[in-house]
Amino acid sequence: MNENTQSLYGFKEHPARAIALGELHARPALLLPESALALRYVFTFDEAYANNDHLLIAKLCKENGVEPPEAGARALQFNSGPVEIRWERHNEFVTYTLILSEAADQSVLDPIRDILITGQPGPLAACLRLFVRRLPVESPLSATGGYACASLISQGRATLETNFTVNAQGMLDLVLSCRGLSGVETGALAQWALEFEQYRMLALIALPIARRVGSVVRDTEIQLASVTRKLAGQWIGDSTEAIYLELTDLAGKIEAEITASTYRFAAAQAYGAIVADRLARLDEQSLDERPTVGSFLSARFSPALRTYESMQAALQDLARRTARAADLIRTHIDLQLSRQNNDLLQALNRRTRQQIRLQQTVEGLSVAAVSYYVLGLIGYLLKGIKDAGYMTLDPSILTAAFVPIVVLALALAVRRIRKNHIS
Repeated sequence: MNENTQSLYGFKEHPARAIALGELHARPALLLPESALALRYVFTFDEAYANNDHLLIAKLCKENGVEPPEAGARALQFNSGPVEIRWERHNEFVTYTLILSEAADQSVLDPIRDILITGQPGPLAACLRLFVRRLPVESPLSATGGYACASLISQGRATLETNFTVNAQGMLDLVLSCRGLSGVETGALAQWALEFEQYRMLALIALPIARRVGSVVRDTEIQLASVTRKLAGQWIGDSTEAIYLELTDLAGKIEAEITASTYRFAAAQAYGAIVADRLARLDEQSLDERPTVGSFLSARFSPALRTYESMQAALQDLARRTARAADLIRTHIDLQLSRQNNDLLQALNRRTRQQIRLQQTVEGLSVAAVSYYVLGLIGYLLKGIKDAGYMTLDPSILTAAFVPIVVLALALAVRRIRKNHIS
């Protein structure tokens, strides 16, 4: 049994069971019993800031006499005087949230902010300031005014206002006014308000990548069109290899862009879904003539998400078209190779037939030559027999009689030898 598997009433526990149970309670909900100010800093992870997050949270804990989080911890909550500090670590980013009562002196935030600036854990992606106003039950639910967007939320028991612009300190302000809500309900609204803006910013981080990909797509479209025109304008020639190399170079560039952008676009789409979820939880309604937060975002944020989708689709389409063009030129090359092989085989067949005819000619000549020498030997033999007195017939006549026999026998012998060689 390893350290991740414990005995539970005699059962072996799944290694991930404790993580699954603790995930629901890893990030405690906000509890805001009174008017408050919440500052949230969102930092993305970057190699240039490696390990800064661990050093920063350890320093904050040491400054306030708190045990630093254990290795693998994802969240921590502690107090620094009147300030509640919340640290939450995610896969791609980390958040530091500072919560202070509205009545407290805001100067107590300065030392904490100095530590955050000195030990910055990564590039700053979002910096939010949320004012939470808790109104008496008997007072009318009114907006503060001066903000471009305003929504009536939580079944008409709260309002949310923002400009979606940063102030002189680089912070984006949101104002949440609540009436007749418990501390838990107010905390939930505050959390959703912070999160939809946090994830909106994280989703829009991919916008420069989308614009760069758009430029690459346009340039690649022009190159691919030029290459395909070259391919359509000629069959197979000396330029085929150059066209094929150009296509493979284009395919490599496209695949590099797909690899570099797919994860970022997928993450942006996921963040966009979280934004939509948080806005849905707020249950928005129109407050006055100003646009609601959700309608304002729908007109400006949704096009960015559609841009990511279109860029992904454009890259995939380019990859498919480049692959088809490469397949086409490979098919052309294969056809040309087939033609060349066919011509080569025909030439070999012609040479083989010529060699066979030459061989047959040689065989005929060889039969004639050998027959001549054999008949000469037979003639000498017959003359000797006649001179010895054993034969009275003319040797020339007998030799002439042997001519067809010898020629036929030699022709059959040569034919048999050729058949044996072929088989």
